[in-house]
Amino acid sequence: MGVRRLSRGAATAALTAAAIVAADAGPAAAATPKPTLLTLTVAKGEATKPAQRRAFLTCSPAGGTHKQARNACAELAKVGGNFGRLQVAGGACTMQYDPVTVTAQGRWKGRKVAYQHTFGNACTLSTATGPVFSL
Repeated sequence: MGVRRLSRGAATAALTAAAIVAADAGPAAAATPKPTLLTLTVAKGEATKPAQRRAFLTCSPAGGTHKQARNACAELAKVGGNFGRLQVAGGACTMQYDPVTVTAQGRWKGRKVAYQHTFGNACTLSTATGPVFSL
C-alpha cells in the first residue's frame, strides 16, 4: 500500500480537526478534581498525642474512615478547606476547662493543610467544627 498525499486543503482541514479535538480534551483534563485526603485526630488535653480518635477523610467523592464524611466535606467546602474559619453551629457551652486538641494534616483540593487547635472542651469543639471532627 503506497503513501497517499493530501491536498493542501485536505491537510489544513485535518490539522484543524485535530486541533479542535485536542482543545476539547484540554478543559476536560483540567476539570479533574484535585485530591482531598486528610488525616484528622482528636486528643484529650493540650497535646496532640496520644490521639483518642483518628480518621481519614476524602472528598469528591466523600469517603474514608470518617463517620460523617459527606457532612464534613460539605462544611469544609463552605470555608474553602480553611479549618480556622469553621463556625458551624451556635449554642452555649459551659466554661469548664477540659481541653481537646485536634489536628488535620494532608491536602485539601491539592493544597497542603496543617492545622492544630486546642478547644476549651468538647462542647466548644463541636460548636465550632460540627461534623468535621466527629470521628
